Amino acid sequence: MKISLLYIQSNKTKNAESFENHFLKNIKKNMDIEVISLPVKKKFTSMQQQIEYESSLLLDKVGKNEYICFDKTGLKMSSEEFSKTLYKSNQKIKLVIGGAFGLSEKIKKEAKGIISFSDMEFSHEVFRVMLLEQIYRANCIFNNHPYHQN
Repeated sequence: MKISLLYIQSNKTKNAESFENHFLKNIKKNMDIEVISLPVKKKFTSMQQQIEYESSLLLDKVGKNEYICFDKTGLKMSSEEFSKTLYKSNQKIKLVIGGAFGLSEKIKKEAKGIISFSDMEFSHEVFRVMLLEQIYRANCIFNNHPYHQN
């Protein structure tokens, strides 16, 4: 399995980097994963203009219907269901995290699926760490590793 995690980089803080590196190191033992940052260094006149621009950056990288995105309006699922979703096709899967203002309706409409972790909102750094932990957990569930039981 190969996973590509794409996200809009909204700032340059590295507060969560050690947590990200911890999970990436563990994930890479069993699967191929790449994390792709798409920095935006442009100023926008409106929030909608920024959403559309960021979504076009993401769409250029993922293609149509070949990705799952994360949005609070998406489907809520357990860790076991997330594991089944990731391993359903056992092929390449692209996971998309939007920018500070979210994803455009177009990118959500063209997605293979939309997943919600919560009705709450999280900083990008925290969400990436949570997603990486869930990817690691999904791998542990799939491989019957005891991490998920802790």
